Amino acid sequence: MAKPNSEEISRFNRYFAIESNNEFWSLSESDLSQEEKKRLLTVAFSSLYHWSEVGTQENIELANLAIARALCINDSPLCIQFAKTAFSYFDGQGANWIQAFTNAILSHSLLITGERAQAIEFYEKSLGYQLKLSEGDNKVFDATFKTVPDPRA
Repeated sequence: MAKPNSEEISRFNRYFAIESNNEFWSLSESDLSQEEKKRLLTVAFSSLYHWSEVGTQENIELANLAIARALCINDSPLCIQFAKTAFSYFDGQGANWIQAFTNAILSHSLLITGERAQAIEFYEKSLGYQLKLSEGDNKVFDATFKTVPDPRA
């Protein structure tokens, strides 16, 4: 087999970044077995790797957000590092759906790391952004949000 040229490698990286991202979101919206939770981490980190090779900074930060989500689902305190990185990039910029997701996932991360008061603050911000979403965006957001624990409970 011939070694691929740089254009082919870029195309492959883009393909695998998209495929990993899509698999991540499909998996993350359902009840998962332990094996599926491991798979979720694998595809989230895979997405970050491939976007780091060919994506924009926004692609990379959305992949960081996916990793934070995967780590939340796996109850890992490491989630906070990735959630804060993505939140710092998107805070106040980007579409309402991005704001809704970053606030919700940061809330979940804060709850996992025992910072309940802050978790409530970001959870409520995500609710505010949810009210601004179109019907289609809200449907996508809600598939994830319904699995984010309410820290007010």
